[in-house]
Amino acid sequence: MTAVGAIVLAGGRASRLGGVDKARVTVAGRPMIESVVGAARAVAGPVVTVGPGGDTREDPPHSGPVAAIAAGLAGLPGAVELVVVVACDLPDLDAATLRALVAALRRPAASTTGAGEVTAPRVALAVDAAGHDQYLLAAWDRRALAARLAALEASGGVGGRAVRALYDDDEEVVVRVPVGDPARDVDTWADLAGRGPVALAHVGAVLRAGLAPLPAVGRAPLDAVGAVLAAPLVAADPMPRGPVSAMDGYALAGPGPWRLTGAARRAGDGSPASLAAGTAARIATGALAPRGTDRVLRHELVEVRGPGSGDAAVPGDTVVTASAGADGVDDLRPVGEDWPAGHALAADGTVLDAALASAALSAGVERVSVRGPVRATLVTTGDEVLPADTPSPLPPGRIRDTVGPLLSGPAGVLARAGFGAVDPPRHCPDTAEAVDDLLGGSVAGSTAGSDVLVLVGATGRGVADHLRSALERVGARVVIDGVRVRPGGSQLVAALPDGRVLLALPGNPLAAVCAAATTGRALVDALTGRQRTPVTADLPGLADVANPGRARILPAWPDGAGGWRLADRVRTAHLADLAGAPALAVVPEGGDAGAGASAYSGLGSGSDTGGRVELVDWI
Repeated sequence: MTAVGAIVLAGGRASRLGGVDKARVTVAGRPMIESVVGAARAVAGPVVTVGPGGDTREDPPHSGPVAAIAAGLAGLPGAVELVVVVACDLPDLDAATLRALVAALRRPAASTTGAGEVTAPRVALAVDAAGHDQYLLAAWDRRALAARLAALEASGGVGGRAVRALYDDDEEVVVRVPVGDPARDVDTWADLAGRGPVALAHVGAVLRAGLAPLPAVGRAPLDAVGAVLAAPLVAADPMPRGPVSAMDGYALAGPGPWRLTGAARRAGDGSPASLAAGTAARIATGALAPRGTDRVLRHELVEVRGPGSGDAAVPGDTVVTASAGADGVDDLRPVGEDWPAGHALAADGTVLDAALASAALSAGVERVSVRGPVRATLVTTGDEVLPADTPSPLPPGRIRDTVGPLLSGPAGVLARAGFGAVDPPRHCPDTAEAVDDLLGGSVAGSTAGSDVLVLVGATGRGVADHLRSALERVGARVVIDGVRVRPGGSQLVAALPDGRVLLALPGNPLAAVCAAATTGRALVDALTGRQRTPVTADLPGLADVANPGRARILPAWPDGAGGWRLADRVRTAHLADLAGAPALAVVPEGGDAGAGASAYSGLGSGSDTGGRVELVDWI
């Protein structure tokens, strides 16, 4: 048999994935590079990976796929005659697909250049389910591949070339092999939707790619508190709108001393007024300064001599002089001192809190464009679950709802995650019909005013868990089916046919709280466009508590010395181990802080013994 080798390309910039290491992105719980290399090794003898941490690199790095193929070819032994070329972003690739390409390369085919003559093909090119050529899934005759690379090198070099250039030769004999889904690649976060557990670090990106944001609406600023700006908040008016006094004192014109003249200026008085040089007028805080005012001095920085004092001072007979401490002081606020008209007070993605709504009013903004607040309906499942206020003794095998009340309410976990309103928990029986009705929106009141259906339980695959089959029956689109995190890995997010989003949390109390605090927060971000700055902290000893295959979420307490301490072990069937813990610490996979100190935010740096992790305020 002809010797077969393989080149696996893993050195792209992954710009549509935010520059993450695409090769290490997990699909169905396995890094894509592992799936591709495993398929290649089942077909080929030597396998050369090209990219960071691989067997070789293109020169210079990131100089394109053709340069990477050239580097990989140089790393294959001379005995290799057929070369499989495959990108690392094909998580569904299997050995059978590669064998089909190799077999097609070994079969004679009608030449594209001769008059019906028969010759061996030089390239077997995969065609995906949509009928598109996949240039980075092919089997090559080594001599033909080497010749094409040499020709490109001679005509300007291989760096920066599109891979299509390898096939731009009328003399090449190309046989196309339909392979279907194994040729489906992952170029964007949307390509990961519904394809098994994703890393916690990627949850936010997958949700943003897989869900449509809530529509933007215009509201009065005070009616929009808690929503997220869908457009920059731009001042309609300068602040202040006119020259005003910052203090109770005297408006002054020209050099002093000044003769007191005219009526006192009060806040809200918009009548015309002016000062001549050498004159002064009493002025209140916030009052418009008379035309001609050069300066305002507060009462403490002036001396007033003449008949009367204060409001009883006699205009024309009273002289105002500046005290020694008035040098360099001016209590006149010019137009636009705080901001001019057209100034952006806040960027889109900013939460419109009460202070920002007040500023919008100060800036003359009558309506703001916002998304949210996100409204949720909370439903618990489990026939063993009774209402939280059920009196003792409980029937055998029954338990109280210990997590629903904690998630809902104005101070609950979902509110802390950013949900604007969460209905009191209701219950859904563990029957296929009841779950179908709930997801289909036929349960009375289940869709009224709700953007998100939060379901607690039914995310497993037990005999009483009907969620996944119900989602299929009602035609829902699964966006996230599991997250690589503990606790809370069995969570699920789906787009329901009626426009609602389903956030399905594990039924285990601690897992439900952790998933609501992390994925719930990321879901609000995706639906509203909210931009957040994560709270992070340096924590030692991450390697002692990390799991090599998934992120961990652990209760965190202040240690009294400016740092934090973590629980090294928690029980998940109750929330006793969360008592007194104001935050949840997100420990990255394997404790590798250098690869992303927070598995939730992807931020930070450090070593495998410590690093910067995200702290999530859960309540």
